[in-house]
Amino acid sequence: MNRKQSDSDRAVVPKNPKQTKSQPNPNRLVIACPIRNAVAYLFLVIAIASFSSLALAQEALPFKVSNPGNKKWSPEQAARIYTSACDLLARTIRPEKPPQLHPSFVLVLGAEDDEFVRNNGVKEIHLKSWDPAKFAEAVVLVAARDVVTSDDMEKIVQDSIVLDKESMSVNNVRRGQ
Repeated sequence: MNRKQSDSDRAVVPKNPKQTKSQPNPNRLVIACPIRNAVAYLFLVIAIASFSSLALAQEALPFKVSNPGNKKWSPEQAARIYTSACDLLARTIRPEKPPQLHPSFVLVLGAEDDEFVRNNGVKEIHLKSWDPAKFAEAVVLVAARDVVTSDDMEKIVQDSIVLDKESMSVNNVRRGQ
């Protein structure tokens, strides 16, 4: 049989029974499977995209996060709460023309206490663990602090004291004191 073998002849040549599994059969044609390669490539692309989207999701948040203990939390939920809290506060403050509120802060997960901390101009929301209600409350407080300047805050405090004294005077007059 000296005729030239075609590809179909080589593909059906049976294995030599004397060969072991560790030795490849030189007469066997190995045909690359394009479907298998495509599926492997697709899984690779999906894996890279998944890891990239997780990294981008962290970077796309409107605030920074410190989570040294790897506490379980939802970045997507946090972003939605942040946006909702800022929008609702803005519409509450000025319904006719709400201001754009974008407070910057660091969310610290795994803290000893749930608290709002301000160190050297850096605002931090400390949470023992992820709690959507506490996070929403803290975002509103941080955003409100951005809307109300220190000068405004001082004026509000002074006006509150003056109004208290005036209402005490009115009550004293009514009682005849």
